[in-house]
Amino acid sequence: MRVPLCAVGLAAIIFAAFTPSAATAGTSAPASTAQALEQVWTVGADTAWAWTQGETTGSPQALELTTNGGKTWSNVTPPGLAKQTGDHFITGVYGLDASHAWVTYGSVNEGTPETITATADGGRHWTTVGKAPLPVFNGFLYNCSLDFVSPADGWCLSTPVYMTGEEAAIIYRTTDGGEKWQLVLTTGTSTTTPPGALPLAFDKNVQFSSPDLGWAVFGSAGPVTGPLYETINGGKTWLKRKVAAAPGELENGSGFSGQPVLAGGKGAVGYTINGGGTSPADATPADAAPGEKSVVYVTTDDGAQWHAVTPPGKATGWLVDAITPESWRLVAGDRVLATDNAGKTWRTIKSDVTFSPLFYSYDDPTPPTVNFTSGGTGWVVDTTAVSSTLWRTVNGGSTWHKVAVPAA
Repeated sequence: MRVPLCAVGLAAIIFAAFTPSAATAGTSAPASTAQALEQVWTVGADTAWAWTQGETTGSPQALELTTNGGKTWSNVTPPGLAKQTGDHFITGVYGLDASHAWVTYGSVNEGTPETITATADGGRHWTTVGKAPLPVFNGFLYNCSLDFVSPADGWCLSTPVYMTGEEAAIIYRTTDGGEKWQLVLTTGTSTTTPPGALPLAFDKNVQFSSPDLGWAVFGSAGPVTGPLYETINGGKTWLKRKVAAAPGELENGSGFSGQPVLAGGKGAVGYTINGGGTSPADATPADAAPGEKSVVYVTTDDGAQWHAVTPPGKATGWLVDAITPESWRLVAGDRVLATDNAGKTWRTIKSDVTFSPLFYSYDDPTPPTVNFTSGGTGWVVDTTAVSSTLWRTVNGGSTWHKVAVPAA
């Protein structure tokens, strides 16, 4: 069975968190109906959309919604998608808010048609809005993943691999909630980049934060800092921004993690350097991403130029969540490193849970893996196991509660 494009992540050390409800805590589904937690979209302090799925054809799949921090869940699976059959495999989910979400479904084969169904009332009703685009690159068809910033404005994004360290970027846009799509950008197969386009070089991830503003963040497999591009017209043309060289040795690669947060001319985004030592795949939780070093790139001129701020203490592969341009939460192992003044001062919060480090990949947009909605409330989606887990804190990260999702 193919790995859904939306379930693979950009530059992510990935964590997850769910709060057990009275109905689901302490229970497990029978083997015949057991499902893995594929993806979670956390929206604000209390809302999460969770997609679960069994391992084989004919097994169940579901979409669950909580609006009270995981205390209770509602099964909001679109009609006809409770079982994986034929062309009714859920392949991706996008949750915008407590009311609006989109689901793509089709066969298990890459490059085959996918249907888009959407809800505007928290999953009580679903409407088939159309078909997802099928991008063509280098003679092959690919699927794309959804990214919405409003009920009407969205994109379907695909970054097919050309060769090691090179990915195309194919971007479709909708202004009617997914009914009609228009191709707005595609990269070529050469290393020459036309004016206003994105380069083929580097692994990349494209995400949008408004109908006009979007970012292409890059990862580099070699000893150079990945570039950062910005669009101010919905993806039609792109501007390369000036990024200062990342501090430290970059032989093993480096890349941005997450989407830049910009407000009032200031901005911030995480960046991690892949170092030597024990690989994250072989590391124990106590290793906290050994050999990696994360920094936070900041801007004070509306994104034109970026420079790195290094967190205090031992070099660590932090998972960086920029709540605002000046308020950041960095998670690794059993620590949360917090600043509310863009790194001028820091404080360390000791957690009662030790999260495992994950390897970085650069692919299609994924839900945030660490998502603090304020200094106190936050979510973590841990994808280190076959089935992800979801965690939630309401005291800044010193105490985490595992959130149980029905059927997972």
